[in-house]
Amino acid sequence: MKKFIIFTLLICTWICAHATHERAGEITYKHISGLTYEFTLTTYTYTASLADRPTIDIYWGDGTSNQISRNSKTNIGNEIFQNIYITQHTFPASGSYIVSMEDQNRNQGIINIPNSVNIPFYVETIITINNFITPNNSPMLTNPPIDFGCVGIPYYHNPVAIDPDGDSLSYSLVACRGYNGDTIPGYTLPLASNSISIDAVTGDLYWDSPMVQGEYNIAILIEEFRMGVKISSMIRDMQIEITACDNYPPEISAILDTCIDAGTLLSFHVTATDTPSQIITLSAMGDVFSQNNPATFPIAYGNGTVSSTFNWNTDCSNVRKQPYHVTFKAIDNGNVNLVKLFTTSITIVCPAPENLTATPFENAIALSWQPTPCDSFIKGYKIYRKVNPYGFIPDHCETGVPAYTGYKQIATTNSLTTTYIDENVKQANEYCYMVTAYFEDQGESYASNEACTILKNTLPLLTKNSIASTDSQSGEIDIEWLAPKELDTIQYPGPYSYKLYGKSNQDQTFTLLQTFNGTDSLKYRHPLQNTEENYFSYYVEMLNLTNGETSIGTSDTATSVFLSIAVFDRNLLLSWTTNTPWTNRQYIIYRYNEQTADFDSIAIVSDTCYLDMNLDYDSNYCYKILAMGYYPDSSIIAPLYNYSEIVCASPFDNQAPCCPIVEGNTDCKNIYLYWSIDTCTDSDIQQFNIYYKPNTNSQYKKIDSVDYNTSNYNLQNPVSVIGCFSVSALDSNGNESDICHEICFDTDICSRYRLPNIFTPNNDGINDLFMPYEYDFVKSIDITIFNRWGETVYKTTNPDINWDGTNMYTKAKCSDGVYYYACDVYEYTLTGIEKRILSGSITLVR
Repeated sequence: MKKFIIFTLLICTWICAHATHERAGEITYKHISGLTYEFTLTTYTYTASLADRPTIDIYWGDGTSNQISRNSKTNIGNEIFQNIYITQHTFPASGSYIVSMEDQNRNQGIINIPNSVNIPFYVETIITINNFITPNNSPMLTNPPIDFGCVGIPYYHNPVAIDPDGDSLSYSLVACRGYNGDTIPGYTLPLASNSISIDAVTGDLYWDSPMVQGEYNIAILIEEFRMGVKISSMIRDMQIEITACDNYPPEISAILDTCIDAGTLLSFHVTATDTPSQIITLSAMGDVFSQNNPATFPIAYGNGTVSSTFNWNTDCSNVRKQPYHVTFKAIDNGNVNLVKLFTTSITIVCPAPENLTATPFENAIALSWQPTPCDSFIKGYKIYRKVNPYGFIPDHCETGVPAYTGYKQIATTNSLTTTYIDENVKQANEYCYMVTAYFEDQGESYASNEACTILKNTLPLLTKNSIASTDSQSGEIDIEWLAPKELDTIQYPGPYSYKLYGKSNQDQTFTLLQTFNGTDSLKYRHPLQNTEENYFSYYVEMLNLTNGETSIGTSDTATSVFLSIAVFDRNLLLSWTTNTPWTNRQYIIYRYNEQTADFDSIAIVSDTCYLDMNLDYDSNYCYKILAMGYYPDSSIIAPLYNYSEIVCASPFDNQAPCCPIVEGNTDCKNIYLYWSIDTCTDSDIQQFNIYYKPNTNSQYKKIDSVDYNTSNYNLQNPVSVIGCFSVSALDSNGNESDICHEICFDTDICSRYRLPNIFTPNNDGINDLFMPYEYDFVKSIDITIFNRWGETVYKTTNPDINWDGTNMYTKAKCSDGVYYYACDVYEYTLTGIEKRILSGSITLVR
């Protein structure tokens, strides 16, 4: 009987040890209809494990869960089963839901997951249901998450995600999850001789290079974006087994990223070589092989060197904003099959609309163009416009109309419309246009040719709106205009009259100022206005008097040049605004000269601002601006001269001193600051102000001031030396410099929290307690110590720990051996209280 009990215990222990099985997996989904989606849970388990999951629980994130049955169980080699579970779920409403699966055990012995045998396996996918976007389908991951590598040899992997909706994907490495989806305590990325990273765009994982044999798990977060908005994400948990071998992965030679027009055949060779020579299998993966017109790449086998040809006869159905990613895979037949990946991005672009023309009419410009070859796939056309030509010719793969051209989008049409009437135009100006086709995902074609034209002159043209005199009550403005050159005199035989309307920026509506006969001089001086404080706008209405008054139309409105001045110490910044139907190309700045009692020209600029520098304090300076403009119609006299009002200002000292340049150090008990001042600073500094903030998220607060002849400051025994310090300079007029130089001290300059790896609780007074080395700036900790069976033997939040080797639950002394800990350390840092995770082992020796 005693032997039977012992045998039974041994069998139970063996089963428990081998009942751990979950190695990798992910959750994907596709839309069925309405709020119903089909989900596929794929897991990878150890074939020798007695544990099995013919059914498994899945949680929908809406407060419900289901036990779902396995659809298939396939042995994919290397002692791995692939398990597939498929089910459908209908969500109660739109929103975001975390769909998850948690299984009680991973496989044992995972190097970078402490006590992995007792850590749950967890994967999740977040689905967003939004009534305002097309229902989403998650990306499908076509490269299995079980892989192999060698110590000291770079490792490559790509999940080869294919998004059926053409959405943008982003990849990142995150911590593996465990109980309740929380980050596994003590989890770390696999140890690398250089680095381990994943390309955020292509999904290429590069581990350079594994250092220790064993099994490792990583988690890849794949986020899905549509029109720049995140709509879904999934976490794939994958396992990589690293062994010792003398093999090297093959090398791949292929084209780099490329861009071609829809309807073009893309063809190129791909070659893989292996040294020393081994059998190579060369293949390719990606969504280009699942299109209606799929690409082809025959799998190639060979010894040492193999080649194959990629061919894709593209068409307009392949056009999309996001590039296609094709991953070429070369795998050898060494004792460990090593893989090399090479990812090429392919962008398919829609050809441009052709033969754009712009035809002027009386008050509008008509556009027409020939449709793009992809017109049956597009959503519509975008119309872009600017005044005056640019001469834009797109670079290779430069789609749309770039902002640097000065063009702005003014309208869109549907896919069946290849004409547009632009009515928001001004007389005698040259307007230029370009057109692109755009798609549902807001991708655009190449831009059309640039088409330019000048609107016909069928209405009056304002040519002058100039301040004649500046005064708060009796200011005057000169207004002039031209009669139309291309008036339809058959429709409007005359005689004619003009009505001039005007208003200041203080007025809500325009007021009729005067009516003029067609034979009158087409000019007017507007008297008795406050031109010191206001700017003025005018337009002219033309009337036909054949049979009473018939309005022919109105000119475009012109607004006067309005000057403002801002004082910056000994400098005056002049800036002005104007809005006219003509183009102002240059501005002359005039400044009053008291000696000649006249205005002198001091500068000519093309911008609408000018800085007059090195002026005298308390002197009065007066300015006016002369704008020089033109109409693109060369028959109209140019330049057009228009003055601003006269504005005066006096410089005064409102300039703060330059920022002191701060340096400093600390002995972890006191702070020592010292600073220097730049030569640009005036000599009237009165004092220096000392500022402090405890972390980068806080605001600076003044803690002290020192005299102007002091350039150092010591802060004795502060509560904490962690934080940032800065110094400002204050002058005799109360101008204080900015805080633009700082010195910061973080936890890394002093003793960080560290734990030993051995202690001897034998009451000899030496090393009897497990406790940290000397440390600074720790707020609290949360440490759990467990034995090799994963049982907790001690827990505390006391930073000093003080564990004497006793099991806190049974009160028994723990036996000699190795114990493990997971410790969250909450430290004062420059970013506030931060958690730092420590994990490791302790050897207890009595």
